[in-house]
Amino acid sequence: MFPSLEGIFLQSTQKIETPTLAIIISSITATIFIITLLITWRNVRENTKVTYSQLLRGFHEDLTNRLDKNSVLKTTEDCHRYANDYLNTIDQIAFLAIERKIPLGIAKYLSRFFAYGLTIIDWYDHMIGEDFNWIARKNWPNYFQYCEKYRITPNPDDKLPKIMLDYNSLREKESKP
Repeated sequence: MFPSLEGIFLQSTQKIETPTLAIIISSITATIFIITLLITWRNVRENTKVTYSQLLRGFHEDLTNRLDKNSVLKTTEDCHRYANDYLNTIDQIAFLAIERKIPLGIAKYLSRFFAYGLTIIDWYDHMIGEDFNWIARKNWPNYFQYCEKYRITPNPDDKLPKIMLDYNSLREKESKP
C-alpha cells in the first residue's frame, strides 16, 4: 500500500517545477511561522494579564493587611510602625508605577490607599510635630511624586484608628511611671 502512495506522490511532484515547489514550501513555512507567532503572542498576553492580576491582588492584600493591623495598636511605637510600614508600602508601589515597572492602571486602582497615606502624613504632622511633611517628602519621595502627578488628595471619609487619634493621651500615659 505504501509503495503505491509513494509512487503517486513522486509522480505528482515531478510535474511541479522546482521554483513553484520552493514557493509552495516557503508559503507553508511562513504560514506556520505566523500562526505560531500569533499563538505565542496571545499566550504571552494572557500570562501578562494573569501576572498583573496577581500583582494587583498582592498589593491590595498587603495594604489591606496593613490596615487590619490597626486593631493591635497599643503603644505610640506601634502607631509609628503602623504608619511607617504603610507609607513604605505605598512608596514602593509609587516607585514601580513611576518607573513603569507595573501598569499605571494598577496604581490608579490603588489610589484610595494613596489618599489614606496622605491622611497618615497629616496625622504625623499634627501629632508628632516638627514639620513632618518635610521629613516625609525626604523618606517617601516616590509617593509624593505620584500623588502630585495624579492629583491624589486626602479622602475626608478616611478615618485613622482611634488610638492614633488619641495619640497625645497615649503619649502622656506612656510617659507616666
